[in-house]
Amino acid sequence: MSKRPMDPDEALSAPLYAFALLLVAVPLLDFLQSIGALRPTNVQWRFATVGLLSGVLLTPMLGLTVAMVVAAIRQHTVLQRILAVLSLVAATTLSLLLISFVLDALQVSRVVPEQGRTAFRAASVKAVLKQLSATAVLLFLGLRGWRISSWRSRRRDGQAQIPLVSR
Repeated sequence: MSKRPMDPDEALSAPLYAFALLLVAVPLLDFLQSIGALRPTNVQWRFATVGLLSGVLLTPMLGLTVAMVVAAIRQHTVLQRILAVLSLVAATTLSLLLISFVLDALQVSRVVPEQGRTAFRAASVKAVLKQLSATAVLLFLGLRGWRISSWRSRRRDGQAQIPLVSR
């Protein structure tokens, strides 16, 4: 009895989803381990934690993007919508954390010694720019992912391909 040949897109979707999950989970778990005990009432801890988070965002965003691309190619509409919602929730959360970070930076800057203020400001601006960029990309990814999944669910034949790159 012979096995039927597997469609290459179908064969790769499960390992790519697993890879995407690793890209999201591993850096976030490392981040959670590095922040130690939760101390949300401590302004220095909040500032340091959100600053550290800004340096970890790119890899989980890559994982989310890989999963979104695989879902779009494989026409996994429900998963694509879930990923779009996760992107939008992450963008909203980052926006709120960014506001908190700026307010905490203003408070923490008062206790930074004079000789360290330039480095403190530079690090704060860098973290803000990273978070703003990540928020914008996550918002864009979420909105486009939702739009593509909505378009696909309205298609009657369900067989239309969405080109990821067009001429």
